[in-house]
Amino acid sequence: GVINLYFFYPSTADNVLKKYHDLIGRPYMVPFWALGFHQCRWGWKSLAKVKEVVSKLEEADIPLEVMWGDIDYMHNKTDFTIDPVNYKGLPEFVDDLHKKKIRYVPIIDAGLNYSTTDKYIMKGERNGAFIKSANTSRTLIGNVWPGLTAYVDFLSPYGDQLWKEGLTDLYEMMKFDGIWLDMNELANWCDNGECYYNWTNTKGAKDPHDFHEFDKLPYTPGGSPLYKNTISMTGYHHSYNDFQDKNYKEYNMHGLWPVYQEKSTHEFLKRHLEKRPFIMSRSSFVGAGLYTCLLYTSPSPRDLSTSRMPSSA
Repeated sequence: GVINLYFFYPSTADNVLKKYHDLIGRPYMVPFWALGFHQCRWGWKSLAKVKEVVSKLEEADIPLEVMWGDIDYMHNKTDFTIDPVNYKGLPEFVDDLHKKKIRYVPIIDAGLNYSTTDKYIMKGERNGAFIKSANTSRTLIGNVWPGLTAYVDFLSPYGDQLWKEGLTDLYEMMKFDGIWLDMNELANWCDNGECYYNWTNTKGAKDPHDFHEFDKLPYTPGGSPLYKNTISMTGYHHSYNDFQDKNYKEYNMHGLWPVYQEKSTHEFLKRHLEKRPFIMSRSSFVGAGLYTCLLYTSPSPRDLSTSRMPSSA
């Protein structure tokens, strides 16, 4: 990608760090409650289980400031939804937590469920709100937890607007206190960087195995193509002439995507909560401390020495 070099030449190491943070911005102050005791786990299949955990913590007199919600709370693992059966009553439960001065932080994944009936997908397709495929000149399709997914293009004003609309819809259902951003490397489980669900019927489409001009470089970490477990580096973002020049390649924008997502989420939380935002993100880049307070590595059964999941952190 693009390399920007900056040189700092103060007399001491401390002053170098100060100049560095003058350039990238200083980390924002997290809300006080974020420094307390948190409880989070993937695999709680029902709200009843979550209630049981909170109750047992109370019985054992174990402090609790924050409960987290993994993808189990979603309907079909789809962003901006709540499971109407297994997590029925979640908004009321969150209200009860607030009465006990306990906060609630739900997870939001990077990929939106690519369903032709999904309102965010329909609106995003109409307005050019998603990252596009260089192969088809249509929305780049990946595969994550809900199945086929599209990825919001935060360089598009419509993309930023669509993301905040989804967060607003969820907040109107459930008064959460922060956001957990996950799978935002961007993660993608399709081979070759995108899902060619209909590429043979697309006029002018090329064989996906021969299309990755920015993916198959002379050297890549671990020897795998850059699209391994993420989207194709040939995908492109919105530009000043509305996608026409295809110059804003994922190859150059990859590390910046989570920062734009964090910035958009930070702006939403600050506007709606009128308090210090709390965001935890799995991926990030230089300067993201202006918007997000924590980074984490997702636990995996794979040996870390052989893991090739790309991360911008």
